[in-house]
Amino acid sequence: MKNRLSTIGRVLISVSLIVILLYIMRDKYGEIFGRLKETSLALFSLALIAFSCAIAVASVRLKLIIESQDIQVAFREVLSLSLIGYFFNNFLPTTIGGDVAKAYYLSRKGEEKMASYASVVVDRLIGLLTMIFMAFAALVVAGGRVGDPIIRTSIYAITLASLLAVLFMVNKRFAKAFSFFLFFLKPLEEKLKKAYNVVHKYKNHKMLIYKSFLISIVSQLLFFFSLAMLIFSIGSRVTLIDILVRIPLVSVLSLLPSINGLGLREGSTVFLFGPLIGNGNAFAVSILWLAILFIISIIGGLIYAISPQFKMNLKEVTQYGVS
Repeated sequence: MKNRLSTIGRVLISVSLIVILLYIMRDKYGEIFGRLKETSLALFSLALIAFSCAIAVASVRLKLIIESQDIQVAFREVLSLSLIGYFFNNFLPTTIGGDVAKAYYLSRKGEEKMASYASVVVDRLIGLLTMIFMAFAALVVAGGRVGDPIIRTSIYAITLASLLAVLFMVNKRFAKAFSFFLFFLKPLEEKLKKAYNVVHKYKNHKMLIYKSFLISIVSQLLFFFSLAMLIFSIGSRVTLIDILVRIPLVSVLSLLPSINGLGLREGSTVFLFGPLIGNGNAFAVSILWLAILFIISIIGGLIYAISPQFKMNLKEVTQYGVS
């Protein structure tokens, strides 16, 4: 019953945001369709290739992290799992639903269920932290060129939150200060403690963490390049700084409850890029971004359909994520 209500809630959030956005953009439909019609197929294809390369590079990072838990996987297997994750994002909570599917599959290869889940969580955290720290570095380098106080304050806030999250993960004394929250999560207390201890042990894998962050930088640069190509494909222009400081905010907002970030991603893209390229152009870019995610999702779905080793029961995967 709880899962059903959660799903209904996510659908309502996504649908409501899309309806509101469509209403706000009602006078710009002609402009939006015109931009989409004139989209450069060459640049869109380049964006798709760059996005796919970003996934492949991130899969190298995930493979290293998984193998640190003595779970042996081939790169082809991890890449396929990453693509399948995009497919499962359409059915599971927010944009991390695919991570639950990855953890579920990996748990069948290793002896310790929590180790597989920790690997995927650490991989996700490193990717997210890299993006946020790159945004902060870009903001520092840009100085006063990023004048929007909302963007500056948001980046400072998520950077501070990220630093606190890192401190929480590596310092048990600091983490213990927040143990009172377990009172509200009593049924999950033991599992949460076990999960924390597994993730905490990664601080001893310093070389692994360094390599993972370096790989993440390459992956994120490809991701940023992909989105820049989408903007260029409709004839608009933005600076590298604009991409570096705004896209991470869109990505963070897309993690909030919804169906694969639908509505949140499009709305935040219009809000953050509209002042630079116009709301109509920004909405067109968000549609092209959604198209790339849809294409990747279809590829993941096809891999899932033709690869019996990846077969997963959606109900079991969902229960795995909350058990």
